[in-house]
Amino acid sequence: MDNNENSPYQAPESDLTSTEAPSGEWIYTGPSNKAVGDGMTWISEGFSLFKQDIGMWIVTMIVGFIVAIVINIIPFVGSLISMFLTYIWVGGLMLGCQAAAEGKPFDIKYLFAGFSNHAGRLVGLSAIGALISIVVMFIAMGSVYMDLLAGESTPEMMGAQFWLSFLVAMALMLPMVMAVWFAPALIVLQDMPVFEAMKQSFIGSFKNVVPFLVYGIVMLVLYILGAIPFALGLLVVIPLLFTSMYISYRSIYLSKAA
Repeated sequence: MDNNENSPYQAPESDLTSTEAPSGEWIYTGPSNKAVGDGMTWISEGFSLFKQDIGMWIVTMIVGFIVAIVINIIPFVGSLISMFLTYIWVGGLMLGCQAAAEGKPFDIKYLFAGFSNHAGRLVGLSAIGALISIVVMFIAMGSVYMDLLAGESTPEMMGAQFWLSFLVAMALMLPMVMAVWFAPALIVLQDMPVFEAMKQSFIGSFKNVVPFLVYGIVMLVLYILGAIPFALGLLVVIPLLFTSMYISYRSIYLSKAA
């Protein structure tokens, strides 16, 4: 059950069918098509949002890494807990991005804000995403995936067989990624049910395949560069992933009231 009453992180309730809003306010208008160059705009505006509170974003990422490590070292259930909390963290950070975009200070509390904002829906989204991912991996990789899970083999030992099946799995996974990419933001910021959020996320992603291709390539390059050396650059790249995700959500789904 979602615990939204009196929550300091709760997003303002909105009527998705109404376009009446004060001039200049962002209102939900549904998924729209964007130009190819918007993929780069999402990154540049995301970086501007990140720069407003660089220190707090880096501290938040460090705390997030530590929490993830602690959860995953718990025997037997750690990985399961981590799986079900995936979009709890994303939903909370989307609330933080919205606050920052409104000129409010970003704070580490937003890392945990998803626990008090539509937590049930975010856990449900995490469970659906995990289940689909596991099924797709088994379909695409079969015994290869089972050997990896059992620790009986490694990608290096499997060679070309692993990489071929892995590429097939990634191709099959793409529709699921499109369905969950914007879903946490739509759940916590637009109060959407899980499946409606997944539907709208898929439509928004599908309508913007080309700008997302540009966005994805640039972010992949930044991620690779951020991992060299010692992965210190990821303390910038990962916050940029979240801020640019919020900017792209706002670009695709919202419009400013005239």
